[in-house]
Amino acid sequence: MNKHSLTRTFWHYTIPAVAALMISGLYMVVDGVFIGHAMGATGLSAVNMAWPLSGVMLAIGMMIGMGCGARCSLAQGAAQMPQARSYLAQTLWLLVILGIPTGALIVLMGPAFMAMQGARGELATLGNDYLQVLGWAAPLVFGSIALPLLVRNLGAPRMATLAMLVGALTNVGLDYLFIIVWQWGLHGAALATVMGEGLSVLVCLGYIFSRHNPLGLPLAACRFNLGHSLESLTTGFSSMLMYLYMSLVVVLHNLLFMHYGSPLQVAAYAITGYLMAFYYLFAEGVCGGMQPLVSYFHGARQPEKVRRVLRLGLFTAVGIGLLMTSALLLLPSAFVGIFSGSDKALLEASVTGIRLHLFAMFLDGFIVLAASFFQAIGQARNATLVTVGNMLIQLPFLALLPLLWGLNGVWLALPLSNICLSLVVIWMLHHQLQTLKPLDGAAPHPV
Repeated sequence: MNKHSLTRTFWHYTIPAVAALMISGLYMVVDGVFIGHAMGATGLSAVNMAWPLSGVMLAIGMMIGMGCGARCSLAQGAAQMPQARSYLAQTLWLLVILGIPTGALIVLMGPAFMAMQGARGELATLGNDYLQVLGWAAPLVFGSIALPLLVRNLGAPRMATLAMLVGALTNVGLDYLFIIVWQWGLHGAALATVMGEGLSVLVCLGYIFSRHNPLGLPLAACRFNLGHSLESLTTGFSSMLMYLYMSLVVVLHNLLFMHYGSPLQVAAYAITGYLMAFYYLFAEGVCGGMQPLVSYFHGARQPEKVRRVLRLGLFTAVGIGLLMTSALLLLPSAFVGIFSGSDKALLEASVTGIRLHLFAMFLDGFIVLAASFFQAIGQARNATLVTVGNMLIQLPFLALLPLLWGLNGVWLALPLSNICLSLVVIWMLHHQLQTLKPLDGAAPHPV
């Protein structure tokens, strides 16, 4: 990481990481496109009601991947190779140890979870079909998130991107076959997703156990280490909370839209969710490219390089976020039409949602970048505070605004709460940067 210019190194890690997660976003977006055109608002409503439980699996996979990846990079930066190998091995253990019971719970809880959100009849059946497939394949779902992160931290970001690309292209082809041609509905959508993710996992495992892995992974290093596993999960805890926060927000919005509106609003919310998730994954990709560098330079005690990497990350994530937000606000019908087809009622509801719900979308990128930065330097407490704050601050907005403004209040709760939280996060980030002292004790340069 010290062989080339810092900017070049940043882009070397960030471009493949962004590409990998944007490709990962194709899993969700392509599902939404095919479901919207083949099944209309009913299919979109059902998958949106089922998504929060699949979001739990994504959350745990992110916790494993980000936690083990950060710890592995910190150990490599400190030239502690045996410990780095151990953190790598814990990833494989945790996929199984956490994957099997989580999947079983999702299979068992699926029907009650759909009913709790107000799903009845066809909505409930479609959502349960989706959750059954994902639940039985939970370790694969975990692995499709965690293993590319590990491969990237091993210095092979292009291989991680290739793994994601193979899975995404497989998912696109199978979605068309299962949903459009064979009309398997949400069961087919979930099956296509799982099969694509399975191929991604196989590619990553092939690299980890190959001679191209710079750490190597001999059998002696594959022992389960409870201490290292707990350290990794603690470090990655904030990443899990970010996805749990997303799941919680989706559940609350579904409940409120069903109360103040109908499944049509839930379907419109699903479309705005696909669009926002695409940017969110872009921001996560920037975080993914930034994290190994921040962890390495922090472990090597080079604080000025830590600051420079953070500046590059903020410029990329927030700047692109502003451009994407502007495009959505200027051309909402064009983006909605990708999912809604000829359904005019769904088009109108979704355009309203974009204008009210996504006008501050770029702040999501800033918040996730700040949490990732704290995580990368081992400040799990601050990272967790940002994420928990993101969850808690939404509750009063979701409780009060719908009472005042009805459906519009539901749409506005997320952006207004993010504006308030961002002010606090800016202060936290500034305070943390002031504590990063150079080795010679000189005052740090301003950000």
